[in-house]
Amino acid sequence: MGVRSRNDLIGAKGRIQSALNDWREATATVQESWSDVTAEKFMNDHFADLEGSLQRILIGLQEAAELVRTIEKKTADEEVY
Repeated sequence: MGVRSRNDLIGAKGRIQSALNDWREATATVQESWSDVTAEKFMNDHFADLEGSLQRILIGLQEAAELVRTIEKKTADEEVY
């Protein structure tokens, strides 16, 4: 564990954030051209919780990166003694 682990977590978070941004752009584009009851039902039936799931993943990755940073700091502090 260490800086590499934290950087891996931060990198994964960045890629998921990018995917979430792409998702938002894509759904906005689709909604511009397909905005009827069928479209709304399709989005609700198939993608209702996708954005929420991605947000929870981002939060989890951030928490994991912070935990790794805390472990790094504690380990470094203990090595001083």
